[in-house]
Amino acid sequence: MLENVVIKNVEIYHPSKKVENDFFIDHFKKQGKDIAGLLKHLGRESRYLADPNEENILTMGAAAAEKVLKKCEIGADEIDMIVCVSDTPEYIMPSNALMLNKLLNAANAEIVYDLNSNCIGMISALDTVSRYMKQNPYVKKALVVGALLVSAIRKEDDEITYPNSADGAAAFILTKEFDDEIKGVIDSNYKTGSQLSDKILFPECGLSHVFDKNIDENKKKINWIPHDVSYFSDEWKKLIIKMIERNNIDIHDVSHFLFSQFSKADVEVTMEKLGVGLDKQTFVGDKYGYTGCTSPFFAFYEAIKSGKIHKGDKIIFCSVGCGYSMGAVLYQF
Repeated sequence: MLENVVIKNVEIYHPSKKVENDFFIDHFKKQGKDIAGLLKHLGRESRYLADPNEENILTMGAAAAEKVLKKCEIGADEIDMIVCVSDTPEYIMPSNALMLNKLLNAANAEIVYDLNSNCIGMISALDTVSRYMKQNPYVKKALVVGALLVSAIRKEDDEITYPNSADGAAAFILTKEFDDEIKGVIDSNYKTGSQLSDKILFPECGLSHVFDKNIDENKKKINWIPHDVSYFSDEWKKLIIKMIERNNIDIHDVSHFLFSQFSKADVEVTMEKLGVGLDKQTFVGDKYGYTGCTSPFFAFYEAIKSGKIHKGDKIIFCSVGCGYSMGAVLYQF
């Protein structure tokens, strides 16, 4: 029998405020900008936004965590490890994972830490926590929570982040199970091209200057400099093909793909280049907006809910973070 680390279940949380495209089209029209074509290209229709005075990544993350604990019928005191993934953390000290430990009353979760690799963060956490659990016999259940609060950091004249990003959280529980075949993470693959490291910055001024009263408040928010990412689909293809070939798996043996939800067009182009039908992917960026590190897991949640993924299926998670860094995980469900 093989000892596997598997996703027990996944849950999501989003704020109640739903904002449709018309609001943003009108907003930018007043600035003399037409973003309708961009929204269509990226696949946007609606998104959910939080009030930063009422919600943050901890409240949203705790809500998602409580939902998945209830779904799995697991008590918070059964969790051995908590990893919090976010590039908009509520605190630098202490760790947000420690704060979640307190909010959830996860008294026996002794290993708690934050992870930030931007929009590949939850994929990275799935990979690294799974591998760690296989090596540590004392960690039997781990909680991974990802969250994004973009409402507080967007510039109102930025056509990319302001209308496309959304707030939300996702959480999944990893447990150990014994089976005759391998399940869970089979392999992972990464690619870093740091030549874009200056194109997306938050805070734009850097943390060392964020308290300087002489710096414009907009410089303390996220700054997006337009840049060419048309080659991302080619890099995604290379990343995925290399990973499946070294595991002697044919691309058509992969049942479902869960990509970054940033750009619908890029997902569809990648699927075409892989020679795989669009029915094998789930896109929910039109429904939830772009939720950063959580976005592949929003898609995962919806794919399970709609019956697109079944036990025994091989699936691939794939995303890209600013800078840029790409990550893909091959997973046996």
